[in-house]
Amino acid sequence: MSERYGDHDYWNERYELSDSPFDWMCSYDDLASTLRALLPGADTMPSILVVGCGDAPFSVDLVLDGFRNTLNVDYSEVVIEKQKIRYPWLEKHFKVMDCLNMNEIEDNTFDVVIDKSLIDTCMCYVNGYDTTMKLYCEICRVLKPGGRLITISLHREIEVLPFGCDNPACSFVASSCTLASARKNDTCHSLCVFDKLDGCDVGTVAFLSSQHPIEFINAREYSEHDWQRWGREGASGSIDELLASFNNALEVL
Repeated sequence: MSERYGDHDYWNERYELSDSPFDWMCSYDDLASTLRALLPGADTMPSILVVGCGDAPFSVDLVLDGFRNTLNVDYSEVVIEKQKIRYPWLEKHFKVMDCLNMNEIEDNTFDVVIDKSLIDTCMCYVNGYDTTMKLYCEICRVLKPGGRLITISLHREIEVLPFGCDNPACSFVASSCTLASARKNDTCHSLCVFDKLDGCDVGTVAFLSSQHPIEFINAREYSEHDWQRWGREGASGSIDELLASFNNALEVL
């Protein structure tokens, strides 16, 4: 069914038939200790955008953990309405929006953007590479200078990093690792963190760069990647190969 992932009607139909919330790959509890070390302190009220939120409990758990200044967006009207009904006290935190064209959000708005598997869906579009590049351009645009994108993906680090680091519209310094899934011991997913350099002064660029590579909590495999290297090497593999790796990962969930 992944060939329909770029079809807006597919997602509305899927969520119409869904009776209960579902977290792709992992839950907030699975990621909490890792995320807390990557997010600004909850007491500072960082502005956080969750893209492609779906009906995952992740968005609500993030608020319950103290991160109350959040916006969760998805282009399925059905799922956003379900989330508003399910969590009426968080109604203003959910909004219908196409993450490839977030015109309602001004430039340099959010401290943090979290993408949990939206990248995997975008890679499955017919024009998956261009679609995912566009996604990262939009995310970079709405991030504040010095803001942070946290991507959790079923794809390998080597497949994820180039969309942010070999993208002419983005200026990121990045680190990544592989995390073991709490659901199945033989399933892993990648965690990639991108800090936006565009718009920062020289001192801030130096500081952000000095924070990489990040020593991630709960990393199963640790890799040191830098944005300059990815800028030279570019993306690896064809879209068919990327799609095949995603479908293979889904089979073991």
